Amino acid sequence: MKKFFIILGVSVGVWILSGILQAFTGFSDYFTVTQKCSLTGYPIAQCISSNNQTKIALISVINILFWFWVIHLLWKWFQKR
Repeated sequence: MKKFFIILGVSVGVWILSGILQAFTGFSDYFTVTQKCSLTGYPIAQCISSNNQTKIALISVINILFWFWVIHLLWKWFQKR
């Protein structure tokens, strides 16, 4: 159970860092300046209107689950070595 929460915490941290990275790349500069939008982070990087909270939450959960899965697989791979 401890491993689950560690991986979950790391995946949320990676997702937050990916959102910061998305904000600093040229991908969404035009949209964030001209429109108020929420960045979702990677791997599904979108600039969604702030009034569409359901879509923002859904994409954010999918992104966190993706990072959780990747980190979990990496953890297993490094434990085998």
